[in-house]
This record gives sequence, C-alpha cells and structure tokens, in this order.
Amino acid sequence: MARILVVYGTTYGQTQRIGRRIVDRLADSGHELSMYKGDHLPGNLSLDEYDAFVVAASIIGGRHQRYTRDFVRKHVVRLNAAPSAFVSICGAAAASPAPAGEYLQEFLRQTGWRPAFSASFAGAIAYTRYGWVLRWIMRMISRKNGGPTDTTCDHELTDWNAVDCFAEQLSHALPAPGPSSPVRSPGTIAIAHAARN
Repeated sequence: MARILVVYGTTYGQTQRIGRRIVDRLADSGHELSMYKGDHLPGNLSLDEYDAFVVAASIIGGRHQRYTRDFVRKHVVRLNAAPSAFVSICGAAAASPAPAGEYLQEFLRQTGWRPAFSASFAGAIAYTRYGWVLRWIMRMISRKNGGPTDTTCDHELTDWNAVDCFAEQLSHALPAPGPSSPVRSPGTIAIAHAARN
C-alpha cells in the first residue's frame, strides 16, 4: 500500500473532479490518499510522509495555476526522487490535443520536474461561469477547433474512461497492499479544501 499525496489546482472545478476520480480509483486498489488544493496546503505538510505524488492543474489563459507551479518548484527534488505523475487539464484538449501537450511539456520545463507519468485530459468549457470577454474568447477558440459554441450552458469534455485507465496505470506502478497490512480495500482517503471554486 502506498501513501499518495494529490495536490490540485482548479479555477472552475473540473480539475478537482478529475483529481477526485483518480483518488477514488487509487483508493479502490487499497492505497492511502490525501488530497489538497494547492493554495490551501496544511502548514505542517511533510512530503517525507508520502510514497508517491500526483499533481493536477488546469490551463487558464495559456498557463497552469501559479500555486501548482510554485508547489512543484519548491518540492521538485522530492518529486523527482519518488514515483510521481502530472495531470494537465485543458478545455481545448478534446478538439486540439497538440497545444494541450505543449502546455504540459512547458510546465515540466519551467519546474524541472521529471514525473514517471503524465497525461493531458480535456476539461470543461464553463461558458456560464466566464466573464463576457473570456466567454467570447473561449467561444472563438472552440469554434475554430470544432468544439461546442452554445454559451447558454457549460460543456463537459472529459473522457472519464481515459482518466480511469490512467489511474489504473498509476495503481499498477505503485506498491500493492501487502498481505500483512491492515485491510484497506477500499483504501483510506483524506480530502481537504475540496470545495469547488
């Protein structure tokens, strides 16, 4: 059984939902999970207490959340020394995967992180939650890429089967629960500051 820390950055809530889906799947395999929003980390958080790490962040205006970038930069030595994964969420990834992959690689270049696993998933286009300028920009981008342009509702684009497959890959790469370990099926989950924002 591995103790896994999940740190996420979210602006409109989809990255939190994707992170929670990964957490649930890893817990189903018996792992012990702690999940925190990157700008609400406990003051006494010690990465030495964890065996593996997952960081998830979304792209807003061409950049991932600064606080997730700062977290990785601060702890890059520890992250590079342990099994780790980066999950990048991009609203346009479903229609245009190439730029989404470039955003992911740029994050890794900026931070010096070398995660064993990385993935880019489509997020959501939250038209009803955007200001009028961002709504107009996102509609133009979505139209150009063949995505949804109805601004009267939000559009979830995440491929949940792909998220589940990624979580399964992670689970297989981590230490399995030992026979002498306490029964942990499903595993334990600690979620903090998970309120949608």
